[in-house]
Amino acid sequence: MKITLKTFASIRDIIGFNQLELDIPDDATAGSVIETLAEKHEGLASHRETLLIAVNSTYCGSDTTLKEGDTMALFPPVSGG
Repeated sequence: MKITLKTFASIRDIIGFNQLELDIPDDATAGSVIETLAEKHEGLASHRETLLIAVNSTYCGSDTTLKEGDTMALFPPVSGG
């Protein structure tokens, strides 16, 4: 199935794109997509535990199951005041 992956800030710099259409297995979770990306982009591995994940504009956990046509976004942790 196909999803759209969007990346922001330092995650975009590590992976090298803003938006990409990905072909993923039917039973994929947000976490499995991140693991696959971390295998291909070494710098992402150190960020896996702190990534903010959103699917279809709603923040979620890595155990969220993805569906055809979903948009998944990855953000670095944010802070500030």
